[in-house]
Amino acid sequence: MSPKLSQNNVPRNVIILATIVTVLLGMFRLILFLILVWIAALAFIVIYQYSSTRTTRTSRGNYVCLDCATIHQDSACPKCGSKLKKIYSRSDKYGI
Repeated sequence: MSPKLSQNNVPRNVIILATIVTVLLGMFRLILFLILVWIAALAFIVIYQYSSTRTTRTSRGNYVCLDCATIHQDSACPKCGSKLKKIYSRSDKYGI
């Protein structure tokens, strides 16, 4: 079984898009817009990370994959496909 790669990596995709826009704006020397693109990209990443950790903290039933240490809520790991898992919790005394 080949490992499945996660295509839902929003911060990576935002950085790639901001880099492409930076190159295009840099060619035309639009420095103000270049700075605004990075401010917007970083703000989006911070808001996305804050909202994703907030939903992870409030929801129950998170698991950690014993093969690749990915935290998920699926029956099989979305990253490597393994079904070996352990309950994950930051606030409770069980799990890791």
